[in-house]
Amino acid sequence: MSNIKAHTRYSTQDGTRVPGVTTVVGQLGWDKNALIAWARREALAGNDPNKIRDTAANIGTLTHYIIECHIKGIEPDLSDYSKNDIDKAENGFLGFLDWEKDNKLEYIDSEIKVVSEKYKYGGTLDLIAKKNVSFWLVDFKTGKGIYPNHKIQVSAYAKAYTEQTGNNIKETYILHLNRETGAFAYHKLSKDDISNGWLVFKHCRELYELEKNFK
Repeated sequence: MSNIKAHTRYSTQDGTRVPGVTTVVGQLGWDKNALIAWARREALAGNDPNKIRDTAANIGTLTHYIIECHIKGIEPDLSDYSKNDIDKAENGFLGFLDWEKDNKLEYIDSEIKVVSEKYKYGGTLDLIAKKNVSFWLVDFKTGKGIYPNHKIQVSAYAKAYTEQTGNNIKETYILHLNRETGAFAYHKLSKDDISNGWLVFKHCRELYELEKNFK
């Protein structure tokens, strides 16, 4: 697997290109101040923030890929990654395995591409699973923590998935996988989290379109 992640493109059924969830949320500067402060600290410490960011992105992509291969029962190709990236991604994967033991879910699919025809956006879901008759949406994060924009993202994913499949998501989780220690922590989103997250995303989507047309 290449360590250069291709930009995912989303289109409606009539072929119209639509933005991805992370593009919509990121365009409006969520967590920008935190990122600027982090970059400044790293630069003052003599580190290259861009290099650190790119390495972290590689590790995150690889962690997702290893989990996807595990769920689908295929052997991952790690040939394009460094030993450091593989070691840290495997730490994240160990956290996933521990979480898996605790929950014993029926996996439906992973890395699922969805598009909302109604609201004109797309996204890629990390995992859809079932427990008894309830559908779960689980989003994996390998960064330093969980931030408000993550809740907005998964709220939009849940909306598009339900629209596309007709399956209502009963449980929504953000699963944080520590790439340093192999520990995991999962955060269940409440109904209010989902409702508020979707409301914010819906406004973000409208502003994204307005900004594009204004330019």
